[in-house]
Amino acid sequence: MNSVRFRFITQKFILHGILLFLVPITACIALEAPFEEPAEGRLESKISTLILEQWHALGQREGSTSKVLIKGIPSGYQAPGKCLAALEVIAAKQLRPGNNSIKVNCTLRRSWSLMLNADIEVWRDVVVLRDHIGRGERISDSSLVLQQRDIANLQRGYFTSFGQVINNISKRSLRAGAALNPTMINLPILVKRGQAITLRVSRVGFSVDMKGQALKKGRRGDKIKVKNSSSGKVLYGTIISPDLILVD
Repeated sequence: MNSVRFRFITQKFILHGILLFLVPITACIALEAPFEEPAEGRLESKISTLILEQWHALGQREGSTSKVLIKGIPSGYQAPGKCLAALEVIAAKQLRPGNNSIKVNCTLRRSWSLMLNADIEVWRDVVVLRDHIGRGERISDSSLVLQQRDIANLQRGYFTSFGQVINNISKRSLRAGAALNPTMINLPILVKRGQAITLRVSRVGFSVDMKGQALKKGRRGDKIKVKNSSSGKVLYGTIISPDLILVD
């Protein structure tokens, strides 16, 4: 009798131990179950993907990465029925960096649609000032750095290489961290008023150089008044280098 009771107690003890071992495992399995994205999150993700596909089809900017942010989906909102897999996206105008008005339809349920805003961010390396520079200062490569910026916020333009801005002159005082754009800088003055220069007349088959004088100051590519030193005739020409004007 004692032997039977001993075996019963032993089996009960072993079973209790197995249960204690299995409970934490079951809890761990429950904790490690895959996270299911909320329905509104899946809708937003799907719309973003469709817009990004259209944006890339227009021609992805070299050296850039794009991201779409959707605005206007109410919290907890779900697409009806099987519409999540049958969405079509129509932009009010051609997609562009920044804010875009978007209509979302369901090909399975034409009576349903959404009007949303899609913010397209386009990130790329642009030329940024490393240091503060004053008005009239010449820009050197030591003052510059490339940084990732969203070009949707650079409405006045931007530069993507140091060579586009080195040796240009700042039009005004510029703070460190500013992304340079064409309105901030000027080419340096190459020709000063009254300066002796060479005038060149170039036509098909021949070229003639003459001595002349600049009647205005200017930068490379500027068209200024000049005077032929021999004849005194006033002409117009384009600045090619600090001592050469190509006469029209």
